[in-house]
Amino acid sequence: MAKQTIISDKLYPVYGPYSHAVRVGDLIFSHGTVGVNARGQLPGSIAGRADMVAQCQQTIANLATALELLGGSLSDVVRVRAFVPQHCRPERSGMRSFDETFDDVYGRAFLPPRPARAALQQGLFQEDLLVEIEAIAVVNQPKQLIESAALPPLRRPYAQGGIRVGNLLFLRGFTAQDRHGDLVGRGDMRAQAEQTFANMAVVVQEAGGTLADLVQTHVTLTDWHTYQDYNEVYNRHVREPFPTRVTWQGGLGREGLLIEIESIAALGVPRLTIDAAIPQVGRSILQRRADVIYTEQLAPGRASYAQAVRVGDLLFVSDQQGVDAQGRIVGAGDIRAQTHQALTNLQTILRLADLSLDDVVKTTVMLTDWRHYAAYNEVYQTFFAAPYPARSTLCAGIARPGALIAIETIAMAGAREHAVVVTNT
Repeated sequence: MAKQTIISDKLYPVYGPYSHAVRVGDLIFSHGTVGVNARGQLPGSIAGRADMVAQCQQTIANLATALELLGGSLSDVVRVRAFVPQHCRPERSGMRSFDETFDDVYGRAFLPPRPARAALQQGLFQEDLLVEIEAIAVVNQPKQLIESAALPPLRRPYAQGGIRVGNLLFLRGFTAQDRHGDLVGRGDMRAQAEQTFANMAVVVQEAGGTLADLVQTHVTLTDWHTYQDYNEVYNRHVREPFPTRVTWQGGLGREGLLIEIESIAALGVPRLTIDAAIPQVGRSILQRRADVIYTEQLAPGRASYAQAVRVGDLLFVSDQQGVDAQGRIVGAGDIRAQTHQALTNLQTILRLADLSLDDVVKTTVMLTDWRHYAAYNEVYQTFFAAPYPARSTLCAGIARPGALIAIETIAMAGAREHAVVVTNT
């Protein structure tokens, strides 16, 4: 059985080789949805400027449409990543903040128990775009809201701790706020990272797990100068078998924050980890585990994280970059060469997990320069065949000097035969 494609004129034409959303089994993955109508136009009634309210409404309406076409709804969403450009911040523009505007629209669309959410500041594809959101939904399964008095108080419309569905726990984006909502460690990355992990630990413990159950971590730093300090704390809190990790640079929603970590845990289930044979921080060369595939075809991580983790049918992959097995950049300054190498690395990981590119359901891509968008797409579509996975593409900093692209991936066993894909074309 081949993938099924749903072509809908209710959604806008896409801007590259990707689909609006993909469903496999009970899981739905959306692309980075933006506030463009089915005619490809930005909504709004403010002459000469972008309309944040209209874009937020259209973005969520587009997401709802894609979910409905796949048999889901907004009530099935368990995780949201929201992206906003820098000029939406009130201190830069004088306009009402993204947080206030988006929360108004979002809170009316998503009813309790609301999804886990992270709101990040990244470069978006078009200058007039003010918001982009990607989501994961789980249909036909009960959801459990994880809360705790030990967590920062809930003042915005998202899950205080996280959402548990079966054995998966989706944690919201956590920052260095204490149980009173006060910022901990102003200007001190170590203190902020410690508080962030303390908050995450509360959530997984409330759900019956520990930080050892983390399978995916997605980290946003506001300043690369704090990278080493953040790594020191990260390495103390994770143990082998490591989770996957992405570390990108971006802005955060509160003044003074240096770090935000959004994550997924898998509770009480076995995992298969794919890691480099060369040991990285947190693992000696003598350590070998039966539940880890060690390969010489991939470079070691720059901290305590794995290249990929498979839990059941799901495979989470750390961001792949244009580096060889020794960690050297392939194609300095060449986006085509780096994209090719990053996707070749991804192919290697998928093969080791008994999957293929046809099983990929979602990619999140970070570019350092929007001028590379067309060239990266040229290479990307030579690896993936239509109907394409859902995808988000953003622009910000990558934690490796000389890296032009990084690709975070989720794949699902059986997607090549059973996926249902929504597209406009």
